[in-house]
Amino acid sequence: MPLAASDLPAAPVLALMVMGVVVAVVGHATKDRRLQGLGIGLLFLATLLMVVLGYLAYQGDQADPRPANDPRTPDF
Repeated sequence: MPLAASDLPAAPVLALMVMGVVVAVVGHATKDRRLQGLGIGLLFLATLLMVVLGYLAYQGDQADPRPANDPRTPDF
């Protein structure tokens, strides 16, 4: 059974984004390239999770904002 869009909380993804920004800023302030890279990596991971979880949330949901037609078939 697919999850509804409202069943997936956004807080963990947002927390990961905030943590990534904080780690990157601390790394920039201390001039530690590893912390900078880790912070940017956390931001990329949070973005990926946001897209994947958003896609999974709307699978089979009637409130899906994407068009229902298959773009590979001609719609004359």
